[in-house]
Order: sequence, then structure tokens, then C-alpha cells
Amino acid sequence: MSELSPFEIEGTLNGQREVLILMLAHMLRNNDEALNHALDERTAVLNQQEDPGAVPTEAFAVEGAMAREIKRVIDDAKARVRNAD
Repeated sequence: MSELSPFEIEGTLNGQREVLILMLAHMLRNNDEALNHALDERTAVLNQQEDPGAVPTEAFAVEGAMAREIKRVIDDAKARVRNAD
């Protein structure tokens, strides 16, 4: 397998993100309460500490980045639903 350039990786991730946003926006138009609750739960990072992130670790950094990306995808999908109305 050939190695992907940083531009190819970025383009691939952007394409996947766009598909996720389109699919999520379509599902959110149905205003499914269970879906909304499940999405909200995914944006919280839990590490069983009183102050999450007080002791930074690589694993926490990855989870934090993942939670921020999930929130951005959700926010973008909700914005598309609002703009479509």
C-alpha cells in the first residue's frame, strides 16, 4: 500500500466528515430524542477525575480531540438543518 500525502489524508478526512454531516443532518430532521441524547453523551470526556485534564496524558488528548470533533460535526449538522428550514 502506498503512503498517502498529508494533502490526501486531509482530503480523505474532509470527505468522510462531509458525508457524516450530511447523514446526521438528514437524521436530525426527524428530531429523534434518543439520537440527540446519544450525540450529547459523546461530546463529554470522562476520565474519572475531579478536574478532567488536570493531569494531561496522551490518551486524554486523543479523547479530548475526538470529543471536540464530534461536537463540531454535530454543530455543523444542526446548522444545516436550521438553514434548510
